[in-house]
Amino acid sequence: MKHIRSSVKGVFILENVGVPVSQVTDFGETIVVGSLCVDTISGELYIFKGTNWINISGNLNGTSGLDTSYIRTEPTKAPLGGLVQGTIPNYGTVQELFDAVFYPFVVSTISLLSSSIHEKGLVVNKSMNYSIVLNDGIVNTRQILLNSVVESSVVGISGTYNSPSNLQWSNSPTPLVLYYPHSYTFRVNFTNSAQLNTNILVEFAAPTYYGALDIVDVNEVNIKTLTKVVRKKSNHSNLLFNPTLERYVYAYPAIYGDLIIIFDNSGFDVTASFNKSVITFTLDDLSSESYNVYVSNIDTTQVNFKNSFNF
Repeated sequence: MKHIRSSVKGVFILENVGVPVSQVTDFGETIVVGSLCVDTISGELYIFKGTNWINISGNLNGTSGLDTSYIRTEPTKAPLGGLVQGTIPNYGTVQELFDAVFYPFVVSTISLLSSSIHEKGLVVNKSMNYSIVLNDGIVNTRQILLNSVVESSVVGISGTYNSPSNLQWSNSPTPLVLYYPHSYTFRVNFTNSAQLNTNILVEFAAPTYYGALDIVDVNEVNIKTLTKVVRKKSNHSNLLFNPTLERYVYAYPAIYGDLIIIFDNSGFDVTASFNKSVITFTLDDLSSESYNVYVSNIDTTQVNFKNSFNF
């Protein structure tokens, strides 16, 4: 036998067996829009919408209420909004599915910017710019690490960090690796997504020199007065020379190996017209560096003549 009990106006308790609330008429008072009714047998919760009762149960006493889940076992065949192709759309509610499609979580991005190659023999206190594009991320901590060890915490979503670390090629953690790298890491931890890391390398290379000299002046002191470029091993193309009854000179760290070919202004192979010697240079930190020194074998006078040196 059905039984309706009301303890608060507009809130009803259904104590019958086998009769749904939609069939109950004797509530004992006027039912207004928004009234609630609990079925004590099924544990279901209903709200009155003006003409009928709507089940709004979630799971009040362990039995299922209105099922709004979206469960599939096959991956999607095409991308849709925030769902990439191949997603298996298993969502607790249709609302979660729609949120994933129309409002996907956008992870943050981070950057760490700075020049990376420095002259071997010098001491470097590195300056670098960091930034965070938050998107949906919530930042917890931000750190700068040097060679995998935390050096400092930083603040804000962007800024400049000046490292006091006195970096040199000789205190690199990997001194046997070409260019003697140090590694800076910008690490950001988030409360709602995975940790992000980005790195820059601080590397060292002995300078490369090129220009024109009289043959009797080809020595360390005079070579160091020529055009100086700090660079890694790679082809060095279209270098301008302006000799006046002088020789072309190209000098670089011997660790790079021999040149394979030298091209002149017209693209001709002129490798055979250069002689190679090895000269020991002293760097600014008083360390020694062996240099391969290529010198053309005849005097010449040219204006803006181009030579290219390939490894």
